[in-house]
Amino acid sequence: MDIEKIKEVAMKTMSRRKSHLQRERGFIFYHGQRVANMAIHLRKSLFPEDSSKDDIIYVGALFHDVAKGIEPHGKMGAQLIPHLLNEYCTAQELEQISEVVALHNARQREGQPFYVKLVQDADVLDHFGSLEIWLKFMYSAHTEENVFDAVALWDSKEHQEYIENSRALLNYDLSQKIYDDRIEFERTFQERFALECNGEIFY
Repeated sequence: MDIEKIKEVAMKTMSRRKSHLQRERGFIFYHGQRVANMAIHLRKSLFPEDSSKDDIIYVGALFHDVAKGIEPHGKMGAQLIPHLLNEYCTAQELEQISEVVALHNARQREGQPFYVKLVQDADVLDHFGSLEIWLKFMYSAHTEENVFDAVALWDSKEHQEYIENSRALLNYDLSQKIYDDRIEFERTFQERFALECNGEIFY
């Protein structure tokens, strides 16, 4: 598998696309990069003796949202993989990469291979912590919300349910631990943000 060429294809395919009106251009490319790196980190921690699927994990994660905006984007993305990567992968590699893309948001738990589950968890994790704050600010900028709208969202019952439901999607205890740490960072930031938005002093 020619990883460097595949990275070039990913950049050409996704780095200038805007998958959501409220997100920056190229988000799906940079999101894919982060998910790919995180999935490999998870693999090294959870399955330290098994690096045999690292290329599949990395490339599947890199392209998992390639069809974002065309739903169901997992299924549609899996159909694109053979056309995008046929010059750089074997038939078996294409099949497994397509599997990762197709199942990245189909969390049925039973019967899914570990390399799919790792990408699933990394995908969830990337939407929390520092990136949750970035995503909220980008959304607010595009929709002309003010700072108090952000505070209201973070304090809402709907947001708390979103946090709980997202945690329940994770496959591994380590992923949940990382998730909890990211949520704690968010809460610390949100507490300070809410105070400072009212002109209060945080110390």
